[in-house]
Amino acid sequence: MLKGRYYINLSAVIGFIVFAIVITIPLISKSYLFGIIVWIREAVNSGDSGNLVLASVSTNIFLTIYNTLLYISILLIIGQLKILKSFSHIKNRFIFMLVFLFIKSIHQKWFMLPWEPLTDFLALFLITLLMIISKEQMAFLSNVIVSMQVFFAMQWMNTMPVLSRFRVGTHDISASIKIAARYLESESILNTIGIAFLLPFFFSSAMAALLYRAYHKNIIVIMEEENYQKASAQERMEAEVMDNRIYQEINALAHDLKTPLVTIRGLNSLLMLSKDLDKLCAYSKRIESAVEKMSEMISSFLYGKSRQVVDISVLIDYIRSQIPIEDESLRFCIECKELLPPITVNKVRVSRAIINLIQNAIIAECAESEKKILIKLEREGLNVILKIIDNGMGIPSNELENIWEIGHSTNNTSGLGLPFAKQIIEENNGTITLESKYSIGTTVIVTLPIAKEEKRRGNSGRNSEDCYYR
Repeated sequence: MLKGRYYINLSAVIGFIVFAIVITIPLISKSYLFGIIVWIREAVNSGDSGNLVLASVSTNIFLTIYNTLLYISILLIIGQLKILKSFSHIKNRFIFMLVFLFIKSIHQKWFMLPWEPLTDFLALFLITLLMIISKEQMAFLSNVIVSMQVFFAMQWMNTMPVLSRFRVGTHDISASIKIAARYLESESILNTIGIAFLLPFFFSSAMAALLYRAYHKNIIVIMEEENYQKASAQERMEAEVMDNRIYQEINALAHDLKTPLVTIRGLNSLLMLSKDLDKLCAYSKRIESAVEKMSEMISSFLYGKSRQVVDISVLIDYIRSQIPIEDESLRFCIECKELLPPITVNKVRVSRAIINLIQNAIIAECAESEKKILIKLEREGLNVILKIIDNGMGIPSNELENIWEIGHSTNNTSGLGLPFAKQIIEENNGTITLESKYSIGTTVIVTLPIAKEEKRRGNSGRNSEDCYYR
């Protein structure tokens, strides 16, 4: 911000300095203009048309420098006005032309400087046209170079006798040069020299504008290529990070598989010791149930696109069993005031996503002596809404936009939990949003789709008094 303000102030200061130089030009140019008049007289007295050529060149150089300096000063000063930034480019150029011509008319009236309104207007019009051709992308320096060439090209029209019938070159010096040329019968020389300077410099300015346009396009292409490469590198890095997260989830799944394996091992030992057929049958069913559970967990994880009709109570019980709560100051509650229909999701992957969200709530800093985490379940249309509400410190408003970015964390964690959860929930046709107020708490809202064929299996909901404490 400071750099921007400094640049604006510096541009305006330079503009006013250049404008001050323009104002002082009449004071330092009297002897120069007098020398031009002397050349015209010498040409008439000696019959040497070469002096007329020198007078023409000197006049055009003087007017080019004067116009260019005035152009630069107006460009720097007016360009900083905020009100003009809301206008279109054409309106800005129109205002610029009016200011330029107004200042020149005042200057000519006060100091009797040479001024040709028609050629100045034509020069400004051509500069605007070249700006449009260059897609308005010329930088300040290139703008000055192009405008200087146009001003110099147009000034030669003032000393071309062939254009006198069009009221071009009416000022005293320009008119005197053409009168002397007529007297010396050297009008063709001035016309030829005028065309020799006018056409090359005009085409040079046009080519410069086109080159600046091409250069700008090349810069854009290079920047886009660099941005593409950076974006590709960023995507590869994020993919590697997510692969690492999936690896962590596989480790978690392997840990979850230990429970049914321990069950199978223990029941197998009992089978070898027991001779009671009833117990053997019961043990066998429990072993089969444990194997089915393992198979379901592995299939759900390996086949991420698979979906199952899951009762809410089953999902919550599975999530609850995977969250060891060892903090005595933590109060963990589950609230559901209505019967909820089953949902269609990938049970294991969605469970892992929700577990990540709950773990974030557990590790969040809390200003109160007792941390509270509430899982609230309710139905909304064709969706089941699961809210994870905590009374932690919350997230500052300036960081809310970045919470879903890979690697971003407010708790000194890996910054992968929320992006992973968001990816899994969205893969299961759900949505996830987060609301947070700093020093008050955070609410994560997960929306999951209800199964098309609702099969209510008993009371899948819980009343508001069903809470778990530890």
